[in-house]
Amino acid sequence: MVRMADVELVEPSDPSAAPLEQRRRRRGKAWLRSAALVGAAAVVILTSGRLGLTTPPDVPEDYVLAQDYVLALESVGADADEPKDNHGTLNALNLSADEMRRYEDVGGLSVWSGESRYGTTCLLVAHPGQGLREGIGAEVCSPQGDDPIADLGPFYSFSVLPPGVFAGLPDGSVIRFALEGDHVNVYVFVRAADPAASRG
Repeated sequence: MVRMADVELVEPSDPSAAPLEQRRRRRGKAWLRSAALVGAAAVVILTSGRLGLTTPPDVPEDYVLAQDYVLALESVGADADEPKDNHGTLNALNLSADEMRRYEDVGGLSVWSGESRYGTTCLLVAHPGQGLREGIGAEVCSPQGDDPIADLGPFYSFSVLPPGVFAGLPDGSVIRFALEGDHVNVYVFVRAADPAASRG
């Protein structure tokens, strides 16, 4: 059995009682670690743009490209040349080649419209050298009373299109053809470098 008189009571050590030199060394190491962390963070922040680590800007859910310009194409008449159709597209859409209406060419593309045997209105866009369903183009039909709208893009790579077809458009751009009565409106939406800069 241990008696209380044999036990020596020891006071807990007080950090302020430590020698002054030890405290300075601890503070110096803490400052050095902090400076190293701040320096490393600064390097990461400054180089993140070069490494592609930047966060893309927030894009709202209802984001659409703002149209950059609109062209109105007039009809050149029903007796104009018919579309090059090596794949039976006109037959599949129930269109008669003799009743197609041709519009002005735009951006190296030809545009036609026609009424199908079932009363739908169709809009066709194609490169004249390639023809329907060969390369760039679109075919759209709408129920009677609705105007058909055909979009090219944003999945086309405009850099690999045939020469003269909307030259110079960046990838991700959209070209929209909309039949409205006796003419076709062409809306061009050029993809902005910063999605936040283009709002419609």
